[in-house]
Amino acid sequence: MVKQGCRTGWLVGCLLLLVGCTTELAYNTLPFWIHYYIDDIVNLRPEQSRQVKADLDKIQQWHRTHELPAIAERLGLIASQSTERHTMAQLRAHQEAVKERIRATLQAFVPATARLLDSFDDEQAKALTQWMEEEIEQATQRRAKRSEDEQFAYQRDDLEEDTEEWVGDTDRDQQPLFAEMAQYQQAAMPTFRQVRERLVSRLFNIINNRQSIDTEAALAQWVDDVVAWRAGPEAETEMAIYRSRRLDWLLRLDRSLDDEQRNHLVESLNEWQTRLDNMSR
Repeated sequence: MVKQGCRTGWLVGCLLLLVGCTTELAYNTLPFWIHYYIDDIVNLRPEQSRQVKADLDKIQQWHRTHELPAIAERLGLIASQSTERHTMAQLRAHQEAVKERIRATLQAFVPATARLLDSFDDEQAKALTQWMEEEIEQATQRRAKRSEDEQFAYQRDDLEEDTEEWVGDTDRDQQPLFAEMAQYQQAAMPTFRQVRERLVSRLFNIINNRQSIDTEAALAQWVDDVVAWRAGPEAETEMAIYRSRRLDWLLRLDRSLDDEQRNHLVESLNEWQTRLDNMSR
């Protein structure tokens, strides 16, 4: 769904991920490419292909008319508040708004996804789970190739690059902030993995038991838990600690911005608000 953890810092990064891609052309052709990749993985039957195309077109039209304006409105609000330092309450409200937009978009896919899974034969279900297993294994191998120091540097640099996309060049005094957040991410990685493994296991169970359960209800609950990154009481305390640290970090990052960076951020937000407003028409 999103890169781990602090890919919400900047908050608007998550909002723009909801668009599905970063250009108008890519957004407009997204139903075609989603259908293409699904068909490539499971070899859709003709009636399934027609249903998937119809569902994707309907979802995109809903997203264009309902979600893009909501995202654009949130970007405008963040821009107006970014002329000054944010308060903790403002940042918390933006984070909750981001989660709600992600949840709304993912939930819009649930009925169509349940309908498709219910129509799968055993061969198609096996092809999907096998593809998922291969993707997970490849990602695991990529992470395993990095040493702990290399992973730390990767996360630190990634945070800095994401921030610079919105505020322009960062300065030397801000470097410790990126190192600090990377350390938080590394400390929380065992919990992230635990939650991810449980959520993935539940998704496999939904796919494999699709003929004996209410697939739509199971997927709807799974989506809510993914957005909340929730997998049981064992991980709740650690995730609460991480979220608290992340919010405090965002507040201090915001307060570290100089006038030039803040102006750059406001201009970037306003530009994206205009683009999304235009895309929603």
